[in-house]
Amino acid sequence: MLPARNNVILSENSWEDIVNKYKLYRDLEIVIRDTDSSDTNNSVKASRSGKTRVIKNNAKVSWTYRTALAASIFAFFGNIPVQSHLLEHATDSQIFSVSNIIQENTLNPKKNQDDIQKELIAATSDASNPASLELTLPKHAIETYVGHTIKVASSKWKTYHVKSYDNLTNIFHKIGYQEVLNELKKSEDTYKELKALNKYGTIVRASSNDNGQLSKLVFTNDKRNSFVISLTSDKNYSSQWKKKVFEIRQARASFTIKNGLFFDGKRAGLENKIIQEIVKVFDWDIDFSHDIRVGDKVTAVFEELYHDGDKVGSKDLLAAEFINKKRVLRTVRYTFSDGKSDYFTPDGREMKKAFIRTPIPHARVSSNFNPGRFHPVLHRIKAHKGTDFAARRGTPIMATGNGTVKFIGRKGGYGNMIIIAHREGYTTRYGHMSRFKKGLKKGDKVYQSDIIGYVGSTGLATGPHLHYEIRKNNNPMDPMRASLPNSMSLSSRELQDFRNKAINLVLQLNVLHRFVEANIEIDSAIGG
Repeated sequence: MLPARNNVILSENSWEDIVNKYKLYRDLEIVIRDTDSSDTNNSVKASRSGKTRVIKNNAKVSWTYRTALAASIFAFFGNIPVQSHLLEHATDSQIFSVSNIIQENTLNPKKNQDDIQKELIAATSDASNPASLELTLPKHAIETYVGHTIKVASSKWKTYHVKSYDNLTNIFHKIGYQEVLNELKKSEDTYKELKALNKYGTIVRASSNDNGQLSKLVFTNDKRNSFVISLTSDKNYSSQWKKKVFEIRQARASFTIKNGLFFDGKRAGLENKIIQEIVKVFDWDIDFSHDIRVGDKVTAVFEELYHDGDKVGSKDLLAAEFINKKRVLRTVRYTFSDGKSDYFTPDGREMKKAFIRTPIPHARVSSNFNPGRFHPVLHRIKAHKGTDFAARRGTPIMATGNGTVKFIGRKGGYGNMIIIAHREGYTTRYGHMSRFKKGLKKGDKVYQSDIIGYVGSTGLATGPHLHYEIRKNNNPMDPMRASLPNSMSLSSRELQDFRNKAINLVLQLNVLHRFVEANIEIDSAIGG
């Protein structure tokens, strides 16, 4: 070992040994020095590799590596914001010195090693040596991010979700600009649009200028089209409809039930609307009153709504998995060509049962299915091919399954009647109706639980009631006792379209399934 000189320890290894071991060709030597400190702990050392560096504040170096490692892990789980900061309270400026000597000689390894060592000793023993190029670090870090804009903690916007009992006065009072409503009433067109937007679920966003005056007001009901009211330069308000004001992003969450479905779901970032949709979809297969167990696992892919960088709500559940007592259930949302949506298993079967038993909830059965019934009006034996439900005139009637209106109009003793054709040879009939749903016509698609008409006593009827039939290949069945299919499948054309659209969601469920099985919970903020 060569003797130390000026606190520099020189290595006996040859230059070729160092190059072969550490591959120093074309590397730059970076030396960190404190311009103000004369602490002996910040001494310059030459490592066994022959490189020169100043060691200062190992805690900061360690902190930097930990930060980089943590950022890499979070970025792996999804497209999330990643920021890096230097300590804001740091006051001492630091200097990066890039040694020109090392740079030149790594590019020229044939140079005599003794000469290189002499140059290194001279450079490191004299801080004022011009062989070093000094770069002053800024006191503030340059911030970078990957992914979506980071939400500002104190947003300049106020948000309100319209309730079923609200009116315009309540809405403007909630956002703090009740006096502006009187100003907007002066414009007949604007006020007309506002009254139409006063409905449950409408999202209202309001922002003010530096003077506290309302500068912009945004209403949206369908999350696609927005009614925007803006303050003009002459201190008046103008209004117009705009598209793409709100942004829809995909989000994911998975969690294990420990304290309750809603409690644990909220902890994972799910809003009540999405949790309720999960319950509604799986309600056909899971009794949520008795079947839920601690340890059940839930996964969801859903849509979140953003405006000007702020999350303002959730939109639709896109896919979900529920592991209940080790039984794995999955669903994927599919939108038909007419814009209506429903949930299906990954192989294209409806999640819900094909038919509900009663087209009028909680109605009393006044006459059962009976092939040998004595007709109360005709006074002779005439088969009763359906079930009668007694109800007051005007009571809404629901379609019992998805299908297409095959007939709507007057039909003999049935009076006002609707026939709906379903898949796999099933049809349902609804008779004695007082009137039909406004605008409903032959060829229209209807979905389970849609209102199609209202109870009456048209045709051969002794009083207001609904005559309901279900047939398979035109053969009548007892609606209350017949074995009905659990679900219907999509048509071959729809099935192909469903598979094309569902593949991405199914792949996401596959990945999330591995996480939840490994007891790794995913928050809704991860991914976007």
